[in-house]
Amino acid sequence: FHREGFVLIPGVFSQAECTALRQLTDQAVADPSFAEKRGDWFVVRNAQDYSIEFVKLFIREPIYSLVQGILGPECRYCGQNVIRNGPGQAVSMWHVDDCNKLEHPLPPEIPRWPAGARLPLIWLSVQVALSDILAVEDGPTEIVPGSHYSGRLVPGENPVFEGRPAEPILCRAGDIYLFNHIPGTAACPPSAQRPAISCSSNTRAATASPSAARSPSPRRRWTNSSSAPTPSSST
Repeated sequence: FHREGFVLIPGVFSQAECTALRQLTDQAVADPSFAEKRGDWFVVRNAQDYSIEFVKLFIREPIYSLVQGILGPECRYCGQNVIRNGPGQAVSMWHVDDCNKLEHPLPPEIPRWPAGARLPLIWLSVQVALSDILAVEDGPTEIVPGSHYSGRLVPGENPVFEGRPAEPILCRAGDIYLFNHIPGTAACPPSAQRPAISCSSNTRAATASPSAARSPSPRRRWTNSSSAPTPSSST
């Protein structure tokens, strides 16, 4: 994760869990109020507000322990979206997450941050694949490995960092991948007739701006609920 800017972990969620989350996503998109607010936009924002099943993703193991291990024990969630790319739909422009803001810029005379340096990480994303994304035609996320060390924004199309071009993150439904929000990323529009569906859960470090978080913590949001989720190690 620290070297490449992302890591893929296969087989975390069962097929039954993926099917249930896809159905919840379909229900949200089919709601007339969704169309009124979003039009033909293919991102279900604030998925945690639609069902507690999405909230549980923040504290599901091994996600919970992995995120704590990277960001620290007092990390806080700061957003969740389900990305449901239909044929030809995707955020396909190359960018740095969080509105293309560069957090660790370098002047022109310094080519890159030192290899192996641990740059301060403000937040990260955990992407849960809810459909099989096994080829470029299926609409994967692309990432430029190691480009979080560049100290620069992504230079347009076909980006390359130190000889390494962008790589698609190919995965099956139930796999997860964590990625640092600083490397250059984009999404390939699927050409297949079925949508590419994934749920993106974002978590910030405790030292980040409190305004970035919607709630003190993923657990505390539900502490007054009789159905409050607890961490589970089941897959």
